[in-house]
Amino acid sequence: MRYPQVFTSQELDDYFSSFVGMEGGNPRASVWICDRSPHPWCEPLVRPLQPRTEPPAWDAAFRLRHQGDMERWLHHQRIARIMAAARAQALGERLGDDDWKSYYRDRLYAPGGSEFKLNLFPLPAQLDGLTPWSRVFRGQPELVPKERYLTLCRQGGRFRFLQQARARWRPKLVVCLGYRHADDYLRAFGLEHVAGTDLPLQPADLVKILRVFVNDGTTWINCPALAGTDGLTSDVLLNAFGRLLGARLGPADFGVPAEAALQYA
Repeated sequence: MRYPQVFTSQELDDYFSSFVGMEGGNPRASVWICDRSPHPWCEPLVRPLQPRTEPPAWDAAFRLRHQGDMERWLHHQRIARIMAAARAQALGERLGDDDWKSYYRDRLYAPGGSEFKLNLFPLPAQLDGLTPWSRVFRGQPELVPKERYLTLCRQGGRFRFLQQARARWRPKLVVCLGYRHADDYLRAFGLEHVAGTDLPLQPADLVKILRVFVNDGTTWINCPALAGTDGLTSDVLLNAFGRLLGARLGPADFGVPAEAALQYA
């Protein structure tokens, strides 16, 4: 693949300093989920590059357009399982075995839903899982090598945009997926000088350590990735993590009106 026109550093920085490369949802939600990069990539990199000034969401049109793809998106299905367990915990309800399916189908990343999904970096780590980065972006000197692109995001407007968005909406919880990207999470949200604490997650014999940071009214929880042998992949771990989040939330965080919330008190 070769792009016919070369994007300048300023064009890319302006483009990346926006909601580009985010699944989105409701930025006013109490729960934000931050990943390294999008899964999958749904926005072509073509001129003119138009920064996304409004957050995207999985609305009815998106779900209809991708109804044939969503069954393969295991990463997002695991996030739906976490959020379904968090919702059940916050509402004091029993978690059904298939609750995550309806959450995934109807609620996840909805425009007025209970979570907002963002990504540190706007481009996917691999567009198709096969083609090397250097080949995909051949002829784009601001994107190749990949480290130049990552530096542009870290030192340019992308990370500043993430920090400003968090300061604007002040979510209760920001869940950061994956230990490997811990330094970038801290840098993106201005937490380099904030002391963290360890929180064990042990639904069974295996213990997972969560790293927790609190600053300016928001709690960040850095958890294992949702993939790999050491990640949060089992139903037991995903449900337990969701319950841990739900214990820090309440019915109002899931759109339950105050008068209806009394039944969950």
